[in-house]
Amino acid sequence: MATPWDDIAILQTVDRLQQQMDSRPILHTGYQLASEAAGVHAVEERRLPGFVQELLIAYRANLITFTLSDPTVNPQNASYYLRQVRDIALTIQGRDRARGRVFLRQVPDPTEDAGGRISNRIFRQIAEAITSEYTPSDAADFLHDEDIPPAALDLPEGTDDGDVYTILTTLWSWGAQGRRLTRGFIGRWLDDRLDIGPDPELRARLIEQLARQGWRVRLDDSMLVAEEPARGIPVTAPFLRMSRLHPGIEAEARPQFLIGKPDQGVFASMKAVEIRVRKLAGLGNELIGVKLMRNAFGATGRLTDPSIPSGEQDGTRELFAGTFAVLRNPAGHREVDYGDMSEAAEAVQTASLLMRILDRVETRLSSPAKP
Repeated sequence: MATPWDDIAILQTVDRLQQQMDSRPILHTGYQLASEAAGVHAVEERRLPGFVQELLIAYRANLITFTLSDPTVNPQNASYYLRQVRDIALTIQGRDRARGRVFLRQVPDPTEDAGGRISNRIFRQIAEAITSEYTPSDAADFLHDEDIPPAALDLPEGTDDGDVYTILTTLWSWGAQGRRLTRGFIGRWLDDRLDIGPDPELRARLIEQLARQGWRVRLDDSMLVAEEPARGIPVTAPFLRMSRLHPGIEAEARPQFLIGKPDQGVFASMKAVEIRVRKLAGLGNELIGVKLMRNAFGATGRLTDPSIPSGEQDGTRELFAGTFAVLRNPAGHREVDYGDMSEAAEAVQTASLLMRILDRVETRLSSPAKP
């Protein structure tokens, strides 16, 4: 019984013959290649259909290329078909396979870019915000510092170097590379990682609009990545516009509300308060939550205002400690279901109140001591 055809052996045969041809396509026909791979002068006719099958599998897998002298030839007529096969050559993948090379490629992240769209309105808001901060020449330098536009980008004739809108929209249309550059730039700008960034109100509004179009800013690298579009949330988010939130809370809470995660909005708000208390009080990371609040606002705590009555001192301490016990601690240990969006919004507003109290504390601490 004849040995079955070995696909690796066939590829290795082509590779060996191509090396003799200085990597050019080999001059053999498919029939001659079958003889070379089998190591015989002439292959038995009954074995040729199997070779045709292996050849077609390699072709469809992008491992090998060839042409046909007679494009109408039927592969079922194996002997005649192989005699029509010409210009046989390995692809890069086929050569790697023949030589036993294995390359590990990073699995594409499905959130990277699913071909989603960013509305013209968003691009205009970004461009207007940047150009309101810079002169055209400075805007051009700002983009250049972020490698935008790349030298290979073909901008519309007459485009000014500081025309942020035209440059960004043209870059977005420049295939996968252009979209990635644009997403990275927008994400870093939104996360305030560049020389300038949006004000809290614009940032919240853009994050809301992007969420509805299926985009979010990834936390670890500030890249704009794809996700399921946010649905069922009022665009104006009225539950957060009832009163003006403290900017430090606005930036943390609004994005979470807009993607339907109010519990994360409350948690992020309380975390922002905790971080600021720890910084102002000069305390270490070993103190958290209620213990941190009682220490920072205790009788000898740095954040306690000695000029107010002891009752108010106690009340301030218990306000911070109680809020953390009720709002921060549960979210840190279990999933909290805010069935009523208004309740979650009120929790965020409580965090905003604490942050405004801390504004006054910071002002007092930074003021020169009275003689």
